[in-house]
Amino acid sequence: MVLPALLVLAALGAAGWLLSQQTSAATRQLRQDMQTAQALAVAREALIGFAVTYRNREHPTADFGYLPCPDLDGDGSSETCGAKDQASVGRLPYLTLNLPDLRDGAGECLWYAVGGGIKNNPKPDILNWDSSGRFRLHDATGTVVPLPGDPAGLAAAVVIAAGPALPGQERSAGPARCGGDPEARHIRHYVEALGATGGSDVIDVRPEPGGNDRIATITTGDIYRQLKRRSSYGPYLQGLLQAIAACLGRSPLPAVVAPEPLGPVVLGRLPPLEQLGGPCRNADLRDATANWAETMRYARCRDGSDCLVGTAGRCRGALIFGGESAGGSQPRLTPADRQVTPHYLEAPTLAALSAGRLAGLAERIELPFGSADAAASTDVALCIP
Repeated sequence: MVLPALLVLAALGAAGWLLSQQTSAATRQLRQDMQTAQALAVAREALIGFAVTYRNREHPTADFGYLPCPDLDGDGSSETCGAKDQASVGRLPYLTLNLPDLRDGAGECLWYAVGGGIKNNPKPDILNWDSSGRFRLHDATGTVVPLPGDPAGLAAAVVIAAGPALPGQERSAGPARCGGDPEARHIRHYVEALGATGGSDVIDVRPEPGGNDRIATITTGDIYRQLKRRSSYGPYLQGLLQAIAACLGRSPLPAVVAPEPLGPVVLGRLPPLEQLGGPCRNADLRDATANWAETMRYARCRDGSDCLVGTAGRCRGALIFGGESAGGSQPRLTPADRQVTPHYLEAPTLAALSAGRLAGLAERIELPFGSADAAASTDVALCIP
């Protein structure tokens, strides 16, 4: 009778021990997963914060919206990263972001990839809320996962937690704080999901079978939503618009680029402002003007008169800011899309210009601070007297 009882007690003890080990392992895994998720979230918010305060952060002549280059030499700081319009991959530049040395649940430093269309050094030719990202996400089945907040459903940047080394991945200690390979020369020993580490083409980000990468994404929409919530951002864009209108207010008015007749005016794109001199040569506005000029259209009276009627008097021309895209009716993805005036100006604006009237059109950029997810698509027209 004693022996069976002892066997039962031993079996119960072994089961309890196994259960405790399983519970302990599950607890450790949960703790590691939570640390990874927290590190990714902190890094993502810091990067967005960097972009929305970029002009305020020792860059007084730059526009807002740029993301930093990665850390390419293991010192925690951002560097110049490659050629213009080229994506770059490296470690998260935590010192540049005023962050501690963030680690995932496996103790690995975070990786960071940024598209050439949004990085700060060297900058792209154009960056605004119509800009699209370069990283295309896939789920475990290979299906593309479009990201809201980007015109093409792409990410502008990704932060990656590599997790513990997988079979076949060799990670050296190296001299830098985050170990070896700071320049991503052998990134496959850390990250499996990135299809490429450079170039100007779209880069696929797809989980591999057995992979353990954890990824956080940033879109241009994420950045501009935060900018639109700032009380100073609407006045900043309004000041830019007014400065360009003042720059154009010469005698006679400069020619319109790619002009199209519309009632009493010709309507088209802005002339190269840096060639006009005077108030147009403003170093504080050069970067922002280059970024936002494609969203504006310039109208000039065809006969050189003051053919337009504005709220405060007569106008020889007008500067119109097209705002954000109104959706499918205003595609702005391709260079050809961005040449089409109705993709920026709405029908009532075009009708008013055709009738020679500016009165009744909005004169100020009013951003939806209370609902930053809404598009600031209302056209704004300034009289050039």
